[in-house]
Amino acid sequence: MNNRIYYVDNLRVFLTVLVILHHVAMTYGTGGLWYFVDIDQTQTLTSVILATFICINQSFFMGLFFFLSGYFTPNSYDRKGPTLFIRGRFIRLIIPIVFYIFFLSPIIQFMVLEGKSFTFWKFYKTKILSFESIDIGPLWFVEALLIFNIIYFLVRIVRKEKSITKQKSFPRGRTLFIAAFSLGIMVFLLRMFFPVGKTLMGLQLGFFPAYILLFIAGIMANRQNWLTDIPTKIVRTWVRVLFFISSILPLGLILVPEGKLEGGLNLLALIYAVWEPFIGIGISIALLAGFRKYMNHTNLFTKKLSSVAYTVYIIHPIIIVGYSLIVYSASLHPLLKFGIVGTIGTITCFVVATAICKIPYAKRVL
Repeated sequence: MNNRIYYVDNLRVFLTVLVILHHVAMTYGTGGLWYFVDIDQTQTLTSVILATFICINQSFFMGLFFFLSGYFTPNSYDRKGPTLFIRGRFIRLIIPIVFYIFFLSPIIQFMVLEGKSFTFWKFYKTKILSFESIDIGPLWFVEALLIFNIIYFLVRIVRKEKSITKQKSFPRGRTLFIAAFSLGIMVFLLRMFFPVGKTLMGLQLGFFPAYILLFIAGIMANRQNWLTDIPTKIVRTWVRVLFFISSILPLGLILVPEGKLEGGLNLLALIYAVWEPFIGIGISIALLAGFRKYMNHTNLFTKKLSSVAYTVYIIHPIIIVGYSLIVYSASLHPLLKFGIVGTIGTITCFVVATAICKIPYAKRVL
C-alpha cells in the first residue's frame, strides 16, 4: 500500500501546482471564470500559448483529482465505518466551503473592485450577506466531491456489503477507446445545454460526465488493484494517441474559426468535446505510470508538501490574485508576469499553507 501512496501523494502535489498555474494562465491568457484579468490584447501568440496550456490542463487535471479521490474512498469507508466516514467528509469538505464563501471569496472580490468608495464591511453587508455575490470559486471541486461522497455513502448503506479488493487486469485499449469516444459524444450533447463557462451552483456541468466517470473509475481501480500494474503496452499506445490527437484541436481552431468551442451544434464544439477525453485519458495514464516508476518514494520535504496540498488548493486564489495586482502596473511581457506570479505564488502558497496547518485543530479539517 505504501508503494502506491508515495507516488500518488507526489502526483497530487504536482496536480495542485498545475491548479495554481492554470489560474495564473487564466489571468494573463484567457480570463474566463476568474477574479482578475490582465490580458494584453496585442500579444496574440501569448494568448494562444496560455490558452493551449489551459485546454490541455482542463482535459485531465481535475478529472485525475476525482480519480484519485475515488481511489481512496472505499478504504476510508471500510476503515472508519459509515458514521465516521460521512461525519469526517462533512467536516473536511463543508467547513472549507463555508470558510471560502464567507471569508476568502469576499476579500478577493473586494480586492479586485475598481474605484472603491466604500468600506469592506459595507461591501460585505450589501453583496455577501444579501447573497448577491456568493462565489464558491475553485472550491466547486470540494462541493462536487461532497456530493459524490454522499452518493457513495448511500449506495454502500443500501447494498450493505464490504468492498472486496480483487486483482483484475487493467482496462484494455479498446475499452478505453470506446469510453473516450462515448464520453466525447455525451459531453458534446450536454454542452448544447450547459456550454463551457455556464455554471449551476458553481459547477460547470459541461465537464461533469468525465468527472463522474473518473470518480467511479477510481473506486474500481481500488477494488481491482489496477494501479499495481499499468501495462506498458497500454501506456505506449496512449502516448501515441496523444501524439496524433494533440494537434487536432489547434487545427480545428484554425480551420473552423467561426465555430464556438464552448458548445452548441457546431463542428468546433464537436472536435473539442471528442478531443478532450482522448487527451485526458492519455495524459492521466502517462502520469500514473510515470509517477509510479520515477516518483515512488518520499522524504521529509515531499511528505510536507503532500500534507499541505489540500490547504494550498483552498487558499491559492487570494495569493495569486494578490501577486497579480502587485505586478499589474509593471511594464512586463505577459509571459514574464505569468512566470513571476506562478513561481512566487506557488512557493508562497505552500509556505502559508504550512503555517496554517500548524494552527491547533486545523489538521482535523485540512
